[in-house]
Amino acid sequence: MAEPSWSKIGDGGTAEIFLDEYGRVVKLFREWFRQEGEDYEYRKSVWAYEQGLPTAEPLGRAQYDGREAILLQKIEGESLLQRLQREPHTAAEAAQKFAAYQVQLNNREASTLGDSQRERLVQRLARAEQLNDAERAAVQAQLQQLPDGKRLCHGDFHPGNMMENEQGWQVIDWIDATCGHPLYDVARTLLLLGFGTEAGGPRGNMEEDAAVFRQAYLKTYLELTGFEESDVKRWMLPVAAIRLIEPIPESEKDKLLGLIRAQLSGTDGKCR
Repeated sequence: MAEPSWSKIGDGGTAEIFLDEYGRVVKLFREWFRQEGEDYEYRKSVWAYEQGLPTAEPLGRAQYDGREAILLQKIEGESLLQRLQREPHTAAEAAQKFAAYQVQLNNREASTLGDSQRERLVQRLARAEQLNDAERAAVQAQLQQLPDGKRLCHGDFHPGNMMENEQGWQVIDWIDATCGHPLYDVARTLLLLGFGTEAGGPRGNMEEDAAVFRQAYLKTYLELTGFEESDVKRWMLPVAAIRLIEPIPESEKDKLLGLIRAQLSGTDGKCR
């Protein structure tokens, strides 16, 4: 339970975010969230900060009424999502910078992070109960054909996790960071931009400009890296499948299942 003197500044699927009386950010995990997940996030937050990445300084861990929490330095400014909601006409320009920033992160070697992208994908796919055995096996078979890697992937790279201030951009929420192939990160970002819901999804209320942002983002990323759109498309199926296990609205899961089954049947399926 939050202290009376705290102010709530955010609300996500796994945690509530508060500002405490000392000006620290308190990420207070929900009662059902496993301590293992909190351990992952704190360790990765420390890793990112010690690597010199532009992110909030981890300040420690705590418990409040039996709920786990991590304490972080407050980053001043607003999120890129908030800016886009306020200035939707900046979508294309923001998307280009957003993509270039992700390229910089993905170019970093991440062997010391200690979380294998491939292992995470396999483990999470096994927990996707919405898929039947045949569908799960088909996704697994496609995953085995995809390349592995040793690059840093944020795993939740969307406008809501980018903070803007006078120092530039800073990245928050490192719990899903992995060491692997950068196109996983790109496919995940496209999925979040294409399937976020107004009731809390990363796309938020930028519905009219989401397509502009998404197209400019993908075009820029491909131009900067030399990858082809077909390379990214190969990653969409496993990335969509593992998102099914996350605490997202059922309406979004229905969209994901539609995408997955369309791709498995060879009729494609696109984020709308």
